[in-house]
Amino acid sequence: MNAAVAEALADTRIGQVSDEELAAEAGRWDAVVAEVETEDEVDEVRRGRAIEWATQTVTQGEVLDAFRDYCRDELDDVEVLDAMPSRLELGWRRERSTVEVRAGLLFCERLAAEGPALLLGPLGPKATERFLEDANLRSRVALLDLERLEKIAAVRSSVFVYFEWFLRDAYGVKILPDNAFTGGLVERGIISLGMG
Repeated sequence: MNAAVAEALADTRIGQVSDEELAAEAGRWDAVVAEVETEDEVDEVRRGRAIEWATQTVTQGEVLDAFRDYCRDELDDVEVLDAMPSRLELGWRRERSTVEVRAGLLFCERLAAEGPALLLGPLGPKATERFLEDANLRSRVALLDLERLEKIAAVRSSVFVYFEWFLRDAYGVKILPDNAFTGGLVERGIISLGMG
């Protein structure tokens, strides 16, 4: 079974979906080619995605684990509310946010029920278009591709800012906005880029 489909079916936050709903949702996102047979293999796809930066190679899971430790050990104002292998639930003041690694983005709007969600995984053109078309999705979910070092994000979350600072300080990388997403927001008149 496709890893993104298996992930969606196993995630209790997504709930029950029909085969028709699942097929329609899978068609709205960029394809995930990994095939899995068990839930453990889904977690391996999520956590094991290798990220090659100029000076090192890490996995998404290693980055998530390091951020969890950073929040626990270094940040006085961020609380780790729950830590699972592929998801962190974090608190900053009254704000609740999640950071999680994903194999795919199926039904991702359902992952932000308790607060904003930052999803780590590959970005593609369908994800960009989907976020441009759906203001509700943009306001609740942010995507970050650790390999491309780009994000699709309009949601505000202090925890997400801390995550980007952590990446800069721990790994020496900087996250930039996805150009197609930013350009699409400008074209649609959702944002304007002030000149001067």
